[in-house]
Amino acid sequence: MTAIAAPAIGGLLSGCSGGEERAESPEPGQCETLLGAENVEAAVETTGGSDVEVGGTPQADVLAERLVREAKQWQESDLQPTRYTGCRMDAFEGDEISGTVDVTVKWSALSLGMMDSPENSRTWRQANRSVHVEPEAAPGLMRLIAACAVPGTIDSQPFDQPLRFDVSGPSLGTELRWELLSTLARSVVEEMDCTKPPVIPSALPAVA
Repeated sequence: MTAIAAPAIGGLLSGCSGGEERAESPEPGQCETLLGAENVEAAVETTGGSDVEVGGTPQADVLAERLVREAKQWQESDLQPTRYTGCRMDAFEGDEISGTVDVTVKWSALSLGMMDSPENSRTWRQANRSVHVEPEAAPGLMRLIAACAVPGTIDSQPFDQPLRFDVSGPSLGTELRWELLSTLARSVVEEMDCTKPPVIPSALPAVA
């Protein structure tokens, strides 16, 4: 494994780009601000690449603005919410991708009321009344949903419609995946002005 020295991370992250989701060219360090500097450095090290390209929209306020705008325009026929990439880190060894870490947020198609179903209760863990976590949504993928009613959208947005945060990366261990996921959720929720802000726990919820 070729680890990238911590001082190099800021320079690599200055090349963030978010494609059609990008509001403007990200500034150096924004990915660390969204996800935590130590978390980002650790994630890069796990990928095993000697060079890293980072893309996405690593600004919590911009992600929150887009989510709020989408919620205000929500209609019952909208079955596929837009997924927004906070940060995507592709590590390269030569011309080959050696690892990828992808961090995203969207409005969830699942409601909190669905968490009590036998199927969902087998895979989801309840952290508190407004937050649930699915540690292994798929191989290398951890998911968190957090209730967030947005002011001005109560009439159109389902009252328990949660935000969904995903962190995927086969090279990440469970603990690091959780640190990235919980920091992402905390960063975005703080910018959302939720009617009742969800409390994102510091520790991964235990099995009930």
